[in-house]
Amino acid sequence: MINLHEFRAGQYSVHGSCGDELPECCFTCVYLLYDETDACLCDSRTIFCGYAWPDKLTHTVPPCLLDPRWSQ
Repeated sequence: MINLHEFRAGQYSVHGSCGDELPECCFTCVYLLYDETDACLCDSRTIFCGYAWPDKLTHTVPPCLLDPRWSQ
């Protein structure tokens, strides 16, 4: 499993094929973002969290901070 605190801080992204390592709360979050490229025919999707971005347009609290299982 990934370190959710580091992921939320924007320290790294997750390859699309490893998306099952993310907790279920991430998939309901407005900050979960995808970046896709046409460089190859394989699954080239990258998943990352935009919560730490200073120019975000919303101040919605992400579900991982509301759920005590993930906010630690």
